[in-house]
Amino acid sequence: MTMSAEDVTRQFFSRISNHDVTGAMDLVAPDASVRLVPLNIEGRMRAEGRAFLESLVEAFPDLYIRVRRLFVTTESVAAVEITIDGTQGGDFLGIVNQEKHLDLDLAWLLRVGPSGLIEDVQAYWCRNQLYRRLAVKRLDQISITA
Repeated sequence: MTMSAEDVTRQFFSRISNHDVTGAMDLVAPDASVRLVPLNIEGRMRAEGRAFLESLVEAFPDLYIRVRRLFVTTESVAAVEITIDGTQGGDFLGIVNQEKHLDLDLAWLLRVGPSGLIEDVQAYWCRNQLYRRLAVKRLDQISITA
């Protein structure tokens, strides 16, 4: 019996929150696509998507993901609003570890196919919120240094 799109989505984020990227990938179709909009990354979920998730759980050893809102359309597209919390313990997306706490709001769209596996993933978040939380110097303003 296949799980509903809502169950698959909840399991996906629960497994990532438990640092089980392999388990999360078990819910993803072999040819599933991914689009990480803020990073301008498009590709396969089992390659580029997995690499992103692995870097996330490695950089934040106390990572916790909270599903704030979730609804599923009649086409089995799950729209999910999540918050990720954790303290940086390693470099992440080229951001040097300063042991800063991160709480970042993200929006994900997951399309679940008839097989009960995730076939397409799109993720959105505010890069400036990420940079502020991890104490990265603003990139959109010129700074004066002595």
